[in-house]
Amino acid sequence: MNQEELEKKYGISLDKKDIRKRTIRDMVLLLIAGSIYYLLIIHTPFSLKCYLYELFHIKCPSCGVTRMCVSMIHFDFMHAFRYNPFICITFPYVIYEIIYLLHLNESKKKQSKINRVILYIWLVLFIIFGILRNIFNW
Repeated sequence: MNQEELEKKYGISLDKKDIRKRTIRDMVLLLIAGSIYYLLIIHTPFSLKCYLYELFHIKCPSCGVTRMCVSMIHFDFMHAFRYNPFICITFPYVIYEIIYLLHLNESKKKQSKINRVILYIWLVLFIIFGILRNIFNW
C-alpha cells in the first residue's frame, strides 16, 4: 500500500511531523500514567501485587519492577539492581523498545527483522532470568 491508501485506511496523516507529534503525545501520556501510579504507591497503600508470588511463592521475572523504578527515581541504583537485576540492566533497551514500537504504531510501519530478533532474544533471557531467580533465590 502506498501512503495515501494507508492514510485513507487508518484515517490518520502519515506525515513525519504528525507521526512525531502522535509519538510524543503517547510518550507524555505514558509518563503521566507512570507519575500517577508512582504517587499512588508512595502516598497510599495501593500497589500491584504479584499474584504468582502471592499464590505460589514463586518470583516471576518482573517481580520487584515497581520497587526498582521507585529506587531509580530516588537515584538509589544499588537497591534498584537488587529488586530486579535483569530489568535494571536492560532498562534503557526497554525504554527504547517502547518508544520504537509507539513510533511504528503511529507510522503504520512494520517492525524490522533485526529488531524482532533482538526482542525475541530479550524475551528468552527474561524467561531464563525468571527461572534462575527462583533456583538461586535472587
